Amino acid sequence: MSKKCSVRSLSDSSLAELANLLVSTISYVQYAPDVQLDISIVMVELNEYLAQLGATSNIYQDLLRVILSSDYLEANMRFTCLQMLLNCGVHFLVTEVFPPSYYEKILQVIAAQGSGLRVLNLKGIWVKEDHMHYMYDIVRRCKHLVKLYVPYIANDQLLEEIAINCTRLQVLDISGETDITEIGIDLLAKGLCAQSLTLVDVGMPGEENICYSDIALILEHCPRVETLSTYSFVGAALKFIHDNIDSDFKCHLKYVHDTSTDEPTLQVILQTCPHLETLYLDSPKLGCLRALQHRSLRKFKICKFVVAELLSLLERPMGRNLRHLTMIKGTGNLDLGKLARLCPSLIDLDCYVVESLSYAQSHVRFQQLEGLEILSCDMMTSSLKAFLCNSTDLKRLAVDSVDFTDDDIISMFVQHNFKMLEDIWFTLAPELTVQAVELLMDSCPELQSVGQLTGWSLSPDDLSLIRGLLKSGNSSLRLQ
Repeated sequence: MSKKCSVRSLSDSSLAELANLLVSTISYVQYAPDVQLDISIVMVELNEYLAQLGATSNIYQDLLRVILSSDYLEANMRFTCLQMLLNCGVHFLVTEVFPPSYYEKILQVIAAQGSGLRVLNLKGIWVKEDHMHYMYDIVRRCKHLVKLYVPYIANDQLLEEIAINCTRLQVLDISGETDITEIGIDLLAKGLCAQSLTLVDVGMPGEENICYSDIALILEHCPRVETLSTYSFVGAALKFIHDNIDSDFKCHLKYVHDTSTDEPTLQVILQTCPHLETLYLDSPKLGCLRALQHRSLRKFKICKFVVAELLSLLERPMGRNLRHLTMIKGTGNLDLGKLARLCPSLIDLDCYVVESLSYAQSHVRFQQLEGLEILSCDMMTSSLKAFLCNSTDLKRLAVDSVDFTDDDIISMFVQHNFKMLEDIWFTLAPELTVQAVELLMDSCPELQSVGQLTGWSLSPDDLSLIRGLLKSGNSSLRLQ
């Protein structure tokens, strides 16, 4: 039977109770017909109450986290709590999503009260040009920022303010469609944070909205940067430095994402990135994978490739040391048995839109595989069943469409010991009934979630019955 729900910790229960008390009090003051109180005075008194209780900065921080992330509170209530609880002792703030009418007010509050912030995440706030001066004020006043997330809103002036004021900044997210130019990138790369930055998320996936020569400025002048996250043309930036500035250039990049890579560019990537652990190649040129023959990686992701060329590479040292492999839009047949022989240390395997999957070498199995995802790949049901029966250490399993029957579930999951399986997801499984769910519940002791049941042969009554049984038994299993 699946695991039971754990008892809620005393700290979590106390935090929820305190948050509920604050929200209830504010709600009563704002909406009770017989109450005529100034909300500003009430917020001051509530803060005094918290101070008398000995509330620490961590408690204010946790209250903000719980209240701002709530799916049930109205925007007005969440904003009022932000006004009341944000102070110079709060180090971590995620604003979450608000309606546009609140953007200016939220920025004003953060600028006025958030001087102690170390981490600021504004992903739910789309700052308009008219309000950017508040962003500049925030950066000027929050002198201790270590992590700043401002996607889709950055411009050259904001980068200039960051360069001048953020001496400790390590993580900066300025990704998405922005008004950044070479001027802003140059100011950032030569600013006070140049020596501390380790992660810069910039650009849009698959789009060169920022020129590779601009990205080269970051790599050249920010020596501790380990990843450019979203940027998809890192190889071109490295080659620009190698060819035009310093042929002996070395950087600390651990993750590289490149598009339309040819062999000379890949050789430059390997030469300039001695610490490289994760490589994502999108639409590599035929033959370029030869450059990886003598290199070991921890994670490899490849999109639009020829299966035979990849397998040839994995026969080299790289295959033996690989831990995570993601394949997207592969041409040709991939024998998962052969892959298991070439990559015995794989922990995670993701196959998306690979032309054909098979399992001919069924005597070979992965020894450490924990995560498996197969989406939009042509694979015979018998091969998939055989492969799963030889992958009993899986923790996560997702297949988009299967022809399994309830009897197949018995032959795979009941007759084999899937003692570690936590999540199982079949998007479309029209032959599986409520019996399959019950069999999985009884056979997989660590099971935490089963889905997507809307694609299974279950009626609403079936789902209601199982959910009732799970609730009455205090089960932690989630049906999705």
